[in-house]
Amino acid sequence: MKQLIPENIIEEIRSRSDIVEIVSEAVVLKKSGKYYKGLCPFHPEKTPSFTVSPDKQIYHCFGCAVGGNVFKFLMETQSLPFVEAVKLLASRANISLPSPRRSSAESRQEKERETILKSNRLAAEYFTATLDHPQKGKKARAYLDSRHFTGEILTKYQLGWSTPNWQDLMTALGQKTSHPDLENAGLIKQKDGGSGRNYYDRFRARLMIPLKDLYGNVIGFGGRVIGEGEPKYLNSPETPLYKKGKVLFGMHLAKQPMRKEDQAILVEGYFDQIRAHDKGICNVVATCGTTLTSEQAGLLKNHVKNVVLVFDSDSAGKLAAQRGYQVLVEKELNVRIGLLPKGHDPDSYIQEFGPDVFLQFIENAKPFIESYIDDASTRGNLETPSGRMDVVNEVLPLLAKVKNNLERSEWVKYLSEKVGVEDNSLLKELKKSLTRNQTQVRVQETRTIEKPNPELYLIHLLLSGQQVAKEIRNKVSTEEFNNPDLRQIGELVYRCLDNEQPVQVDRLLDQVESPVIRALLSKIGLAPIAFDNPLKGADDCILELKKNHIEKKIAELKRMRNQADKAGRIAESREIHTQLKKVQHSLIPG
Repeated sequence: MKQLIPENIIEEIRSRSDIVEIVSEAVVLKKSGKYYKGLCPFHPEKTPSFTVSPDKQIYHCFGCAVGGNVFKFLMETQSLPFVEAVKLLASRANISLPSPRRSSAESRQEKERETILKSNRLAAEYFTATLDHPQKGKKARAYLDSRHFTGEILTKYQLGWSTPNWQDLMTALGQKTSHPDLENAGLIKQKDGGSGRNYYDRFRARLMIPLKDLYGNVIGFGGRVIGEGEPKYLNSPETPLYKKGKVLFGMHLAKQPMRKEDQAILVEGYFDQIRAHDKGICNVVATCGTTLTSEQAGLLKNHVKNVVLVFDSDSAGKLAAQRGYQVLVEKELNVRIGLLPKGHDPDSYIQEFGPDVFLQFIENAKPFIESYIDDASTRGNLETPSGRMDVVNEVLPLLAKVKNNLERSEWVKYLSEKVGVEDNSLLKELKKSLTRNQTQVRVQETRTIEKPNPELYLIHLLLSGQQVAKEIRNKVSTEEFNNPDLRQIGELVYRCLDNEQPVQVDRLLDQVESPVIRALLSKIGLAPIAFDNPLKGADDCILELKKNHIEKKIAELKRMRNQADKAGRIAESREIHTQLKKVQHSLIPG
């Protein structure tokens, strides 16, 4: 596209464009020696590292290493292609650009686009004027006022009103454009089987919300009925300008804040997005009730790496979030989710609790996979092997979407902890399933094998000799015994050692009242286990005992964390998770 504009014209535009002036419209700059400095518009920072050189007419950020010239700055900050950036600067500098040579088909397409833009612009002005009309817009203004949308935000979004009459828009714009042009823009319709005169307004008795492209051009409309009426929302039909699967509502306002935060908040409705922006939360865009498409995800990827889904917590909202996640993760975006309390959408939540609480809600949003695993585990039956595998197979299709192997392995570990399936076998079978492009995994339940009981062995060793008993006494506390009967025998032995009495089964039996403990102690005394190296055997048993004790503590912490998760106690859950990591680390040798 660059070759359409002669190089000498580009150089003239460059020389007549002051980069300091252009950048100052987006960044507060302060002179610092021969340079100007400000906070970078491309990444969050507190100390200015974004530097502009008026002499060289370039900029560079020493924080994120982004740099360029005046054209590049407009391209990055306004999401413009090169030619559009050149056109914008040429217009500011009053430089005429030569008309590019186009084929007849290209010329027709360009003319059609310009005609649709003109029709939409005229319609937006008409709808806005109608909303402001003392009588015609009274009902719509009362509705907006009841929802606390007033003043500047109405102007910023060009909200308007279409009257209930059948041909008011046609009549108002009849002298400025033609009926075929209005029809081509999706603003009027022709009656079925009617003649050229049988047109009527598509939007009637609706609150009108202009839909805009990245550059703020009106490309279509969304119309909301007030009171009774179907459909609740009516959008423009698709035109050469408006493709609903390629547009995100509010993107022209949110693109720069999104870049700065490196995060987009994705909501469902027009008014969810408008409310957020009105309250200063500007990195929010809306899908407008449609299923998120790959093109929309690509639009987000051009601006951010992180997306937070904020949908309703009902089944429809969860399904929309799941579908949205799958589209976003295909673009390798990091996806988190915030499920609002029942009965709330972002609009009502922000209005009732305020923007600060909503931002904290966003801060606490879980990674989508974590939230999905938690939800599936809560709904599933984890008491049976088949129930656990049902949960695994429900989550598997989403795990398969995660392209990063390390991240996927971490989520497999989290899933195995949640459902109680042995991690190594699950990971092995999952890898097989992913390789074979399967949507289900079958993991055989690990058969329980009777393991040597280190606690029982330690009791035998305590009774094998005074020296070994003292070694064990110095290294193990009875609190580390899980079996209460063996713990009681251990306490008896320790008491003898502390009192410097000989450790003998017959003497211990004198101190036992419980018939169960007496029977166990006598059985151990009559069938002692012989050890080749009692001291080494004691060390091995102590190591295993302590390992078992730690694993029990880990299981308890996981249970407490899961309970906190289910109860929505996010801070408590994170604190327990920190404790859990410390305890797990203690299992690592060295």
